[in-house]
Amino acid sequence: MNILRTNWQDLGGLLLDKLLTIILVSLLFFILYQASSRIVKRLFKNYSEQRWTDTSRILTLSRLTTSALHYLTVFLYIYTVLGLIGIPVGNVLAGAGILGVALGFAGRDLVADIINGFFIIVEHQINVGDTVVFAGLDIEGVVKTVGIRSITLIGDDGATTFIPNRNIAALKNYSYKERTINLDVAVTNETLAEVKAHILAVNANYPQAQFAGIVNIEDKLFLRTKLTAPLTKLTPLKMELLDKYYERKY
Repeated sequence: MNILRTNWQDLGGLLLDKLLTIILVSLLFFILYQASSRIVKRLFKNYSEQRWTDTSRILTLSRLTTSALHYLTVFLYIYTVLGLIGIPVGNVLAGAGILGVALGFAGRDLVADIINGFFIIVEHQINVGDTVVFAGLDIEGVVKTVGIRSITLIGDDGATTFIPNRNIAALKNYSYKERTINLDVAVTNETLAEVKAHILAVNANYPQAQFAGIVNIEDKLFLRTKLTAPLTKLTPLKMELLDKYYERKY
């Protein structure tokens, strides 16, 4: 009986030790994730206020980075907790037979989605609102969202199609001849009226620029203008308009 009681006491102490360690690790991962997310958000927020940036694109990259950070944190957390419990993750997956193979294929597909999605976004191959056709998939529509794992399209019949990024081998983008981008100028409540009047005066001389109103991005106010032009003229027009928008000090 004494031996049995001692064993239970040892087991209880060991479980309590493991539990406290897991709680501390969980708290540490939570703090690190929150801190990293805030740093990423702050960096992209500061960069979005620069005069030559496309705020919508910066927001897309910010969400991409945050999503990747989330996946990485979850993976490292699970791996660490299993290690603390005493489960050799590598050996389990290696000896799990069919389950290990299935998880390997799922992980491979996930990595392929993320890598392909990263290059699609970074290389600016498509944007929200573009009309595209995916070669080999016989799918055509207007891009609704561009994500790290998939792209969402709205077809002519109104149906929504979700396409994993790994399945995208080639695409035709019919919006490259003439593209619309957003020009966002940061304002405050005090400067809003004055900046708006100035932007409207500038836009009056540019038929390609249409004032779109006030937008709220990451808790900051912006006045948005939609600039539509052929791709070869888009960048010079963008720089010219932004120069004029920032001619005055607000």
